[in-house]
Amino acid sequence: MKNAQPPYLELNLEKGEIKALNHLAAIGPRVKVHWRDVKDCGPDTEERLKIRGFIETFPQDNYPDRIGYYMLTDEGFTAWRQEAP
Repeated sequence: MKNAQPPYLELNLEKGEIKALNHLAAIGPRVKVHWRDVKDCGPDTEERLKIRGFIETFPQDNYPDRIGYYMLTDEGFTAWRQEAP
């Protein structure tokens, strides 16, 4: 039997990505969450999760050029459920 890595390492998720996904998954998919409520999700983590298709971002109401909300996608929720240790 070969030594398999934990599933979250197979996706090469970083610590911040795992924390952000855990927080968003606790709320559920397709729910907008204010950016301040998601800890450990800075610009780099946000970009990696967007590239993977795990989150969507939405602009602030008063400042459309700034991120206001994150939303876990169905794909992100499915990946989190499959990869959660």
